[in-house]
Amino acid sequence: MRRRLIRFTASAMVVALPFALVLQAVSVQVGTSKAREDSARRAAVRDSIRAEMINRSEDNRRRPVRRIPVTPDLERSAFKDPDARQLLLRARAARFEQDSTLLSYDATAYQRISAGLGFRAIGRDRLLFRSENATRVRWSRSGGVYVDLKGRRTVFPMVDEHSGDVNMDEIGPIPYFPGREALWVGSGLARAEVDENELVHPIATGAEAYYRYEAGDSLTITLSDGKAIRLRELRIEPRRPEWKFSVGSFWFDQESGRLVRAVYRMAAPMNIWAVADEESARERAERHADAAGDTTSRGRRRNRDDDDDVPGWVKGMMSPMEANLEAVTVEYGLYGGRYWLPQTQYAEGYAKASFMRVPFKLEESFKYASVNGTDSLPTASREKTYRELRDSLFGHDSTRWMALAPDVRAARTKELAALISSRAAARAERRKAECAADGFYTATQSRFDGAVRATVRTPCDTAALARAPELSPSIYDAGEDLFGVTERNELLKALDFSLQPVWAPMPVQLDYGLSHLRYNRVEGLSFGARASQVLGKGYSWGAEARAGTADHSLYGDLSVSRTNGRHTWRVGGYRRLGVANSDWGNPLSFGASLGAALYGRDEGYFYRASGMELERALARGGGLSMKAFLEREHNATANTTWNVSRAFGGRSEFQPNITTERATVAGIALRNQLNRGLDPLGWRLYGDARLEGGLLLDRALGDTAPGAYGRAAGDLTISRAVGPRFAAALTLGAGYSHGAPVQRQFFLGGAQTVRGQLLGSAAGEAYWLGRLEMGHAVGAVRPVLFGDVGWAGPWAQRSHPGRPISGVGLGTSVLDGLIRLDLSRGLHPRKRNRLDLYVEARF
Repeated sequence: MRRRLIRFTASAMVVALPFALVLQAVSVQVGTSKAREDSARRAAVRDSIRAEMINRSEDNRRRPVRRIPVTPDLERSAFKDPDARQLLLRARAARFEQDSTLLSYDATAYQRISAGLGFRAIGRDRLLFRSENATRVRWSRSGGVYVDLKGRRTVFPMVDEHSGDVNMDEIGPIPYFPGREALWVGSGLARAEVDENELVHPIATGAEAYYRYEAGDSLTITLSDGKAIRLRELRIEPRRPEWKFSVGSFWFDQESGRLVRAVYRMAAPMNIWAVADEESARERAERHADAAGDTTSRGRRRNRDDDDDVPGWVKGMMSPMEANLEAVTVEYGLYGGRYWLPQTQYAEGYAKASFMRVPFKLEESFKYASVNGTDSLPTASREKTYRELRDSLFGHDSTRWMALAPDVRAARTKELAALISSRAAARAERRKAECAADGFYTATQSRFDGAVRATVRTPCDTAALARAPELSPSIYDAGEDLFGVTERNELLKALDFSLQPVWAPMPVQLDYGLSHLRYNRVEGLSFGARASQVLGKGYSWGAEARAGTADHSLYGDLSVSRTNGRHTWRVGGYRRLGVANSDWGNPLSFGASLGAALYGRDEGYFYRASGMELERALARGGGLSMKAFLEREHNATANTTWNVSRAFGGRSEFQPNITTERATVAGIALRNQLNRGLDPLGWRLYGDARLEGGLLLDRALGDTAPGAYGRAAGDLTISRAVGPRFAAALTLGAGYSHGAPVQRQFFLGGAQTVRGQLLGSAAGEAYWLGRLEMGHAVGAVRPVLFGDVGWAGPWAQRSHPGRPISGVGLGTSVLDGLIRLDLSRGLHPRKRNRLDLYVEARF
C-alpha cells in the first residue's frame, strides 16, 4: 500500500507538482452549479475512490505483521527506572479498557486543514489551501454516531478569489468511539501490537523492542470537589532514528493509566525513495519465498512489482523527496470526574520534492455540551458499503481479483460499475426528495476501515455553510480561542534537545537531481550531489560535492548537525561560491539559474570562500537564525557567456562580475524574518532584518585594511486590498555598512530590488529602497503594475544622493508571487526594456 502511494505521488508531482501532495490527503471537489447537476457522476467517482482505498487497506491487512520479539535483554534495557515500567504497563492496559458507564456524549467538533506552497523553507508564508468545518457530533453506545454538519468553508487564496464548497469523504473528526486510538496516529483504530509495516506505536504490546522509557516529572491537579489527580510524564525515545518511530513526552493519569496530554514527532524525516526501495526489496523477497505458496498471492505481488517501478528520470527530478511530521500535540479534558475525552489535537509537518515544499497543519478541537446526557439519536436508513456491495456480487473471488482471467475481470468490473452508477442515481433522487421535504439530507459513512458507521446530516443549501455562526469570524484567524494556541506552544517546548532517539547510525542517503543543478557565469553548468546520514541523539552528518563545467573548480562542504525537529545547530567546513548580494533573493537557486541559462540574466555577484561556520537555523517559517564564521574570501572571475538566447542569435550577455577584495573574515551574522497575515484582502506583513559584524584579519596577505566591520539592513513589505478587487503592496528598505569589503556592501538593480536596471547600477556602503505595486487582489495569475526607486552609495552622500535609480513596468504574478514575470522599463540611468522571470516575489 505504501509503495503504491509513493509511486502515485511521484508521478502526479511531475504533472502538477504544487498540488499533488495536498490532493494525496484530501479528496476535494469545488462545487459549482454545473457540478451539482452532475451529482450522480460525482458520487460514482467517490465510490471508485472508496473502492481503491478499501482495496489498499485489505491489501495491507493481508500483509503479515512484522515485529521484533521482545527478548529479556531488550525488555531490561527498555526501562531507565522502575517507575517507567509500571507507568507503561498501566497505560498499555488502559488503551483497551472501555468504561461501560460512558454511554453517550454531545459535542461540537472543529477541524481546520491548511497547506502552503513554496520554493524555500524560510521565506514569505503562502497559503495554498485551507478548509474549516464545524459539526455537532452525538455518540451513544447503542446508537452509534450521528453528525450534523453546521459549517464548512474553504479558500484557495493563491488560486481563486472565491471560496470553494469542499466535499471530503470523511466530514469532521469524531472525538471518541470504542477502540479509538488515543494518540491520534495511524488508521484511527487502536492496535494491540506493534507492526513495522506502519508507524510503530510507542505504547502497544511489543514496543519495548523499539523504544526506551524514562519516568519524568509529576503534576497534581485538584478538582473543584477536592479530588486530587496525579499526572506522571513518560519520556519515550526510539532505539534508532527512523521515520516510523516517534520521540515524545506523554502524560498519563497515574491511577487509571489514561492519556491526558502528549507531544511527539517523527524521529527522522521519511525519505520516500528509500522507503520505496525498501518496500520493493521486501516484496521481491516475499515473492521468492512464496514460490510454493498461494498462486493468487504470487500473481498479485508480481503485478504490483511490475506496476510500481519508478522511472529513474522521475527520481532524478524529484530528489530529494521526503515527508516529515514535525510536531503532534494531543490534550484531553476530564468530564464527569472520570472520563478523559479529547479537547485539542494538532499536527504540523511538510512534504518536499526537489525544490518544492508543501508545509501543512491539521488542527482539531472539541467542546462537550453533555456527557451521558439523555438526548436520543435519530435513526437513519443504512446503505450498503462498497465492500458489501462488491462481495454480494462476487463473493470471495474479489479477494483473488488478480488471479481471475482478464475477460472475467473486465465483465465483473463492468457489472460493478453499472451497479455503482445506479446506486449513485438513486442516492441523488433520495437527496432531492429529502431536500424538498425539510432542507436537509442524510447519508451514511463507513469510517476507520468499517469500525464506525456514521450518519451525516447536511444542509441542502451548502452556500449557507460558509456563513455559519459556529465558524470563526475569519478563516484566516490564528484560532487562539478555537484551538488553544498558547497551550499548544507550551506543550511543544517539551520537544527539546534532551528528548532524542538513541545513538544508532542509519544507512547513508544520497541526494542528487534537479535541486542540485545550477547555472551561472562563474561555474557555468554546475552539478552537485549530497550524502547524509542520521546518527541518533539528534545528530547527523552531510557532505556535498560540486563541480562547475566552466571554471573547472571543485566545491564542497562537510558538516555535522543536531536538531530537535524545530531548531538545528550545524557546524561545518566548506569551499563554496559566495554571493555578495545575498540580501535579496537566492542567485544560486534553481529559479535564478533558469534565468541565467535562458537569457544571461545572472542576478548575483560571486566570490569564492573557504572556511568554517557554526549555524543555528529554524526548520521552517520565520524567526531568528544565527551564524558565526571564519572564512577566506577571494576573487571569482566570469568564465562563460553562453545562454540560450545568445545561442540563437540574440544579444543577451552576462554582466561582468565584481572584483572581490581578498580578506580573511571572522564574523557573526543574525537574520530575523517575520510573517504576519494570510488573508490576501487583509493586512499582510513580511519583514527581513539582517545584522552582521566581525573582524578583517589579514593585513599582510590581503588588500583590505584590518579592523572591525559591521552592516545592518532591513526590508519591510506591507500589502492590503484596495477596494473589492485590487490590492497594493509597499516595500521599504534601508541599510548601512562600515569598514566592510566590497563583497559586503549593497548592490541595487535587478528583479529583486529596482527593476528595469542592471544589477549593480547603484552600489555602496549604504542604501535605501522603495517599491510600490498594485494588481488584482487574488487569483492564480494576476496582472501587476509596479514602480521601483532606490539609491546606494557612500554614507557621506546620503543627504545629497543625486537622482536615484528607478524603473516601472507591468508584471504577472503566478500563485501569489511564487513565480513572477516582469516586463520593466528603466527610467534612470538605463532607459531600456527588460524581461525578468524569477521566483519567490514579495507580491
